Amino acid sequence: MKYIVTESQYKILLTEDRLDYLKNQHVITKKQLDDLTKGEKESEEEREPGGLPPKKRVKVTPIQNEEGVDIAYLYTSKKGKTSVKLTEEIFNDIAEADPTRNKAYVTWMISVFLRHIADEDIDQAVRFLTEDLPEATEFLEVFDRVKKKKVFKTGAPNRPNAPNDVSDISQYNDLAHLYSIVSPFVGAGDDDDEDSTPGEKLWKKLKKYIDLGHARLAFRDNDVMVYIPDTIEASCDPLGNLSSWCTRREGNSYFDSYRNNNRKPNGDSSDLYVILPKTMFDGEPTDDNFYPLQFHFESNQLHNKNNSNIGDDGLNKIVRQFPGLKKFFIEELGALSAEDVKEGDGLMKSRYIEYLNKFGGRAQDVISDEIYQQGVKNIRKLAAEQQVPLQQNKYLKWLMENTDGVIITDFLERDIETLDFSNMNLGKMPDLSEFTNLRRLTANGCSLKRLPPVKHLPKENKINVFSFANNEIKEAPIAGYQDILIDMFLFNMDNNPITKINVEVLRDMVVESGLSRFTYSDDILDKLTPENKAAFEKFLADDDEIGYFTA
Repeated sequence: MKYIVTESQYKILLTEDRLDYLKNQHVITKKQLDDLTKGEKESEEEREPGGLPPKKRVKVTPIQNEEGVDIAYLYTSKKGKTSVKLTEEIFNDIAEADPTRNKAYVTWMISVFLRHIADEDIDQAVRFLTEDLPEATEFLEVFDRVKKKKVFKTGAPNRPNAPNDVSDISQYNDLAHLYSIVSPFVGAGDDDDEDSTPGEKLWKKLKKYIDLGHARLAFRDNDVMVYIPDTIEASCDPLGNLSSWCTRREGNSYFDSYRNNNRKPNGDSSDLYVILPKTMFDGEPTDDNFYPLQFHFESNQLHNKNNSNIGDDGLNKIVRQFPGLKKFFIEELGALSAEDVKEGDGLMKSRYIEYLNKFGGRAQDVISDEIYQQGVKNIRKLAAEQQVPLQQNKYLKWLMENTDGVIITDFLERDIETLDFSNMNLGKMPDLSEFTNLRRLTANGCSLKRLPPVKHLPKENKINVFSFANNEIKEAPIAGYQDILIDMFLFNMDNNPITKINVEVLRDMVVESGLSRFTYSDDILDKLTPENKAAFEKFLADDDEIGYFTA
């Protein structure tokens, strides 16, 4: 029997064949996943105690969205080769996002996702599949419409970072790259108000939503404006053709998601700050790959018009360019910081304080002393609760670096037997007179200029190891140590610029306290006075009196 198909039917068949081929290449079905994970589990159970390891199995690692739903899998073969497989649902979403009848751009969208994975930017890869596909549809529609037009072929190559062949979709690295080239053609001819300039049209739209109470004009001077939309309409209508942010496209939930799932410390919805320089309203030339900007501090996103993070260089650029904007954000972030430090470790870890510092502000200058001290109190409490070595106590470290009058022993149990302050910038030793069970005291590399005085050590102590290497100590041992350090084995003074050795004290510690090892730098003799050097050399020569002393 002979079948006759029309040209359009034939194209549909070709499209279906292409999608089936791509699905076979890039999708892992639920059955395949079940078989692989089952094999992985069996592999773990195969090995008998003491037996040989089982043969290598395929390893599958899920890539999930913010809701914890699998969207793709890292697929590692028996030979160790890793590839990426999509879920069937995500593949269908990609195919649906392709605006062309023959699904000509499915391969490119998959390649964008895989490129983010290869660059180890998992967050961006997930964002592309879960947030940015509507933007992909829009930009690909524009690209497909203009790619063969003369105005595009002649004008697009002049834009920054344009590929060699602007009509070849495979030469675009990602969505931001595509948008940067096609953005002048987005929404072209949609506005019928021919009597107004583009800048005037933009301001009319912004003002409409400000007047309606759907947006706020948070800041404005002669150079720049900050616009905060409070509704999806206020974000999409004025800004829809100006950027590639997912929050400016109607029909999605990202605007509300960003604001409500990442709330301010006081529980209010967070703000999306849109920065619009005056040049956008005056019709003057501007960096069309940079402005407008959108800041959302709660999700750590400071993005340019292409939806790429501006980084510290970009932030420094606008701080230099707009002094008024700098002052505005210092005040804005200061208020947010104050709310953030009232509880827990906000003073240490607040993202608002981090950005405040980047804008040139300091928490101490914009937060009331009462709130600041409450934050310090909270961190002190957290420092005291830590059951870790001193060097690993991040809260204590912050206190020592950012506050005055920190008494390190306030964070220690008094019956402790071993104390190690090594590599902590102490400056001077704390009072240890109450630590009567102390047996090992180590303070290597603590920027100490002198040994702890006798009064700061337990009167009847049990210390047998006393190590103060890698400091700036010039005198050792201290007079009186022979009376209090009565159970000594090791006295380590290696790598200190010692200029005076109290030989008689050292002799008494050997004879009376049992000190058997005194360690010092090999160049010590060059730094002693002639008299002190002679006395120390005479002491070292008396093998019957000393133990194992070494340079």
